[in-house]
Amino acid sequence: MSMDGSPFIDKTHINGLYFNGGWCYGGFKATPASGYCYAHLLAKDEPHPVARDFKLDRFVKGKIIDEKGQGAQPNLH
Repeated sequence: MSMDGSPFIDKTHINGLYFNGGWCYGGFKATPASGYCYAHLLAKDEPHPVARDFKLDRFVKGKIIDEKGQGAQPNLH
């Protein structure tokens, strides 16, 4: 699980290695959309516009995704 409850759909620094994971509590419901975005990433080697914020380095850059109460602890959002 990621710290902000949002997934990672991104390529890694290793050539040809991609990652789709880090899903929190509702990930299974988003499987069709995540598969579509992941397929786009694999085919075009660039993120789908819907998934462009789900990058692996978002915590390093301070770009945490605020799910507005949808994460594990809504009282902290």
